[in-house]
Amino acid sequence: KGVIPMNYDFAFWTPGRAPAGDGSIFGCAAHGLAAPGQWIAPTLPASTVWPTRLNGETLSGTYADVLAQLERRTRKPTAAVVLFAHGSGMEAFLEGWAARLPGVPVVGGAAARGAGQQRGELRPESADVAVLLIAGGTWRAETLNAHDATAETFAVKPGDPRLLAELRRLPDGAWEPAGAFYRARQRAHGVPESDCEAITFSDTDGRNIHCGLCGSELRSGANLPVDRRLALRTVSRADAAARLAAFCAVPNALVFSCAGLRGLLDAPLTVAPGTLVGFMFGELVTVADRPQFGNLMAARLLSVSSR
Repeated sequence: KGVIPMNYDFAFWTPGRAPAGDGSIFGCAAHGLAAPGQWIAPTLPASTVWPTRLNGETLSGTYADVLAQLERRTRKPTAAVVLFAHGSGMEAFLEGWAARLPGVPVVGGAAARGAGQQRGELRPESADVAVLLIAGGTWRAETLNAHDATAETFAVKPGDPRLLAELRRLPDGAWEPAGAFYRARQRAHGVPESDCEAITFSDTDGRNIHCGLCGSELRSGANLPVDRRLALRTVSRADAAARLAAFCAVPNALVFSCAGLRGLLDAPLTVAPGTLVGFMFGELVTVADRPQFGNLMAARLLSVSSR
């Protein structure tokens, strides 16, 4: 079945408040959102449209379905928004995407899930992924890592692609349980045990993963790097808030930030005119010149002519 280029309104909404629409809405549920004069908690009923309309085509279905649809296309988009219905399986999809559409600016992420929901809400509805291929204009995708790099780097023994079983400080540290290591770093930095956002890990390119305690191990919100090398990163609540605010101070931006970063904010986020921010369960960021799935970061889409 062919797709017809048309104008779309991009929308964020809180879980359970997906707009019915007439097929002209493209968007997803967010764990709260921010717009000029708006700071919406995840539990409040709300839906907000980005003022910038987007002309293009939508693709949806399973990861394999969408990659097959991309394979049949001959026209390269000028940018894209990619939304995931759940938080797994996208890494292989993104490898296929990068092979088919290298250099295309991309933003997006995994839709938020409300209480009792197993999947995030997308428009259009989709099994795994919904894509908006933007047909015109010149666009730029930019990425924020609000966490500061430290001098600590590690090798990791994975339990599975998203489970950190043991860590060894490089170059010659001993192996230790990942959970115990993380608790020790929380104490050393004066971070409460409930805060798993102020201290995190990144790969060598600067893509963050979000770790939560899982017994003696750590469970990541994104796949571990292939080389099994990680760097420790930290941020104060004040710095996280200031850096995210600065990132959202550019007018007319569509911003995908992390629900974990939202948890580091002690006050409402103020954004520039025409800018819309949604908080995701994992975001699509540009790292090492390609789109990757990460956590505790933010990405924004900008029209180059609007800057």
